[in-house]
Amino acid sequence: MKAMVGVNVTAAVLCGAVMYVGTQHWQEKTEAQASEVKNAVVHKEKQFSDVSAYTKNLPDFITKQIEASIENKKPLTLVIATSAKEAGWPQQLKKELAATYGSDVFTVKTLSYGSETSDELLSSHIADQIDQLQPTIILFEAPLKNDYQHLTLDETLENTEKLIYQLKDLKKTLILQPSQPYISQTESYEECVEAIRGVAEKNWVHYLNHSLIWPFHLGEYINTNTGGTTIKGNYVWGNYLVRWFTGNKNTE
Repeated sequence: MKAMVGVNVTAAVLCGAVMYVGTQHWQEKTEAQASEVKNAVVHKEKQFSDVSAYTKNLPDFITKQIEASIENKKPLTLVIATSAKEAGWPQQLKKELAATYGSDVFTVKTLSYGSETSDELLSSHIADQIDQLQPTIILFEAPLKNDYQHLTLDETLENTEKLIYQLKDLKKTLILQPSQPYISQTESYEECVEAIRGVAEKNWVHYLNHSLIWPFHLGEYINTNTGGTTIKGNYVWGNYLVRWFTGNKNTE
């Protein structure tokens, strides 16, 4: 009888020990899982907090796209349609976006239309060309500089509105910007920029107006022979866009 009691006590002790070890293991595992979840939340909050420093100049609809891109690990495709060459300010913007957000948030593609006027852009179906690049966000330059020697301002405004209609049909995020400055004896660049703003606002398109950054004297910024931007002018234009997309990040 005593032996039986001894066996029962031993069994009870062993059972208790097993239960204790099991409970400890379960508790440690639960705490580890909770710690992982907490760390993941902290990491996500820190990640979004860091991004908010870069997106402070951006409208909410673009900020949300960037946050979603980071959360879902799905890059945004920014298509730049511009008269500028890809190696100019588009390359500068591409480089700084990667340096700021990392290489897996923005995929930047450039469609350079050179000296084509708004008439020619409509004829060449530039919206279809942009669509083939599978954009998430479209940054489109209204070709004021290309138009001013060939079309009236009214014609440019009418064509710009048609281009906006076509681009909005793609159902992507659309941002409109004016062209670089130009020197004209018949019309004011500033007035044309404001007229384009009117078309953008009428059609509920975000207008990114870089015209105010250009100095009154354009000698160092515009090539007098070609009418295009110099290296310095190209940098000024690109730097404006970099600062807008990255929250006044210093790019000097």
